[in-house]
Amino acid sequence: MQYTAKKPFNSVLILHPDGLRYRFQEDHVFKDIRFAQVTNVKVKSDLYRKYFSFLLAPFMIISQLAIGYLEGFHWTNISNALVWVALLCFYLGMKKVYFIHVIKGPLTAEVFATHSRKEAYAIKAAIESRC
Repeated sequence: MQYTAKKPFNSVLILHPDGLRYRFQEDHVFKDIRFAQVTNVKVKSDLYRKYFSFLLAPFMIISQLAIGYLEGFHWTNISNALVWVALLCFYLGMKKVYFIHVIKGPLTAEVFATHSRKEAYAIKAAIESRC
């Protein structure tokens, strides 16, 4: 199974019967990880989107509208609320990124990224089935 990531995570990950072979965008040399070295594989997503989208942005929108109600609706209060609405829409429109952490020892890990959840868990399952 060969996995070639699209931009901005331009890397190549190839699963061989005896291990992983990978190359990042900045490297020109392939590196190898044997399946015997892999201790754990984790899939994580970017959590900052969740915190911003569900906690900070709605609070800021409501607070700007409350300030506008208490002080009188002025163009600065309404424009600040509209900026927070636009920023919330921007963050909700972004693609989510899934990170695959291949842990190969107590202090070392390699990280690969993809935009597809299904692809991230397929890579994790392929690595775990051979370890």
